[in-house]
Amino acid sequence: MSNQHTSKLTIETGFRRWLELLRNIKGHRPLWPALLGATLDEEFRRQLESAEGYSKEVFIDRDSHPLEDGEREERLVAKLYRLALTSDGCVNFHNERIWLIGFQWPTQGGSSEKSRRADLVGIRTDGAIVVFEAKAASGNAPLIAIMEGLDYLACLLRSANFNKITSGFAKWKLKKGKTIPAGFELTAPCRTHRPTLVVLAPDAYFSGRQSRSVRGRDWPYLADIGDTMMGSVRLEFACTDFNSVMFRHPTKTKNRI
Repeated sequence: MSNQHTSKLTIETGFRRWLELLRNIKGHRPLWPALLGATLDEEFRRQLESAEGYSKEVFIDRDSHPLEDGEREERLVAKLYRLALTSDGCVNFHNERIWLIGFQWPTQGGSSEKSRRADLVGIRTDGAIVVFEAKAASGNAPLIAIMEGLDYLACLLRSANFNKITSGFAKWKLKKGKTIPAGFELTAPCRTHRPTLVVLAPDAYFSGRQSRSVRGRDWPYLADIGDTMMGSVRLEFACTDFNSVMFRHPTKTKNRI
């Protein structure tokens, strides 16, 4: 009877990958944001491969959308978008101009998902998509905002939805009287360039309620590693009063966690 040799197989798991990631972090920085980023990155990339898409148009021309008063987030972003249109259509953040191309874009279909819309959508000169997840001063905690924004961003970048964005953008860009910002003349949406999620809110959102609540005091950690937390997405935090196209970094308070 011949000897049978049992080969030893190394089983790859997410836990092992994340364990090695944490082991390689140097210094005294918190470990949990890196672990969170790794898990979010895997889910974001998985969502990009989905063949599902919104059944109707995704790119909606809202240049003439009627404005309503109030402090609800969808009304604040509408006001901000219209304000940008009075100049060249761009907002300024981190020494960069971002061309706003729409707001309140639907990302998912079905009667139970009607409210799932990307608050504010922009584009960089290289075509990378920027989604602004807007929050009022009393809005949900930043980590909740991040989850919501990533969901919208991933859905917009699915091929079925992104193809509609590309075709809609081409028509919108060429419509009569449309202002093309300087430097964006050759810009078109690009799915392969790294996108950005920006949590956009008034200063009081970061320095007020969120700095006092245990549910919100973790955002400075996320902000510190935002650009490196996820390989697939850049994460930023920005302050606005929704009355100016100039955004700035929010003031960080000392962590007490």
